[in-house]
Amino acid sequence: REKMFKLLEGHSETAAMFVYEEAHCGFLEPHSFLVVCKSDGCRKRWYAESDEIDFAIYERILDTKSSEPALVHFDGSTQRSYQIPPRAWETVYCRREPEPFECAYRGLDLTKEIHYFHGSDEEENSFEIKVTKSPSGKDETRVYAATDINKGDYIMASDLAASFTVSDESLDNLKKNAEIVGTGRLTVIEDLLEYIDRHGHRSVASGSSTNYVEVGGSFMIRRTNNEAEVNVGKWMPNHPSGKIPFYSPVYERRMRSFDVFLVATRDIEEGEEIVKPVNLWA
Repeated sequence: REKMFKLLEGHSETAAMFVYEEAHCGFLEPHSFLVVCKSDGCRKRWYAESDEIDFAIYERILDTKSSEPALVHFDGSTQRSYQIPPRAWETVYCRREPEPFECAYRGLDLTKEIHYFHGSDEEENSFEIKVTKSPSGKDETRVYAATDINKGDYIMASDLAASFTVSDESLDNLKKNAEIVGTGRLTVIEDLLEYIDRHGHRSVASGSSTNYVEVGGSFMIRRTNNEAEVNVGKWMPNHPSGKIPFYSPVYERRMRSFDVFLVATRDIEEGEEIVKPVNLWA
């Protein structure tokens, strides 16, 4: 089996590989199946929402003469269950030698502290929000450490986990609505699009149409091109090869965490400003 997987991973036309389990295939126990794609665009369909899949079924499946459902064991919710590979496949994958890079990030580091932003609750707060004047005289909101933060500690994890997702299709629809002639300026939609453009980022998964938008305290963290000022970064560093492997149950199981969590890249002293790079998610 491993030889077959290596063969497919090394094939010049392979762009993505997904493993899933299905229990309704006539056997006494669930069986695993492998899907191999020649284009990373299939990732967009594989990770589609349940309602998208249900609508596609409605559009493409013809009615039967008996009026019975053409599909008995498949719908949008079933496809949803395929999207997270079984943990057993992740375990087997991480037994490879040498161990794949991403296997070191199968869970949060329990030796590190999680620092929260609790708004006005000063006792529980690890961060302080201050409004300062920029050189041009405009008000700027900045985030400062209210306690010492060690390298590798997690920054506003609960805020980042609360980021909402929006697909490329939804963004395109919003932009088209804002461009309708004769409606005047649609302030609400235009302001939302501007916010998403500034505080949102694409998933690191190639071919994905998912965008994450920060709505917690993390969106107030200042961004800079000056690397000397930066003290926070992605929890999951870029893969050493420069791209995500075609097949990796680790990435497929934990992509959302890799897409949002931040950690301190060095020790941060109390009172020091929290700063992230402009190209953080590039």
